[in-house]
Amino acid sequence: MTKSDTQKLKTLSAELVPTLWIGKYGANDAIVLELQRQLKLRKMVKVKILKAALLESNREDIAHELEHASGARMVDLKGATAVYLSPYRVKKTAQNGYAYQRK
Repeated sequence: MTKSDTQKLKTLSAELVPTLWIGKYGANDAIVLELQRQLKLRKMVKVKILKAALLESNREDIAHELEHASGARMVDLKGATAVYLSPYRVKKTAQNGYAYQRK
């Protein structure tokens, strides 16, 4: 992905609203599964890291941990908000409707 592609994605991500919040339990398995579920439905997901999550680790560690655990690509990290790009693409099949495949 080129620098200009990343810049375009950052511009698009400014319009997103957070759909996932990380609280005092951090980036646990439930958060990772929910992020993966949302990434199957959307191209990008914005995640807000609450202050309670920052008691045990910093925001960069939490954001990178989520990136590696979910398989998504982190597009942007500003303050306590991270944006992830979906590793999935939607492929329509004649028999099953929609099927999700990893890129």
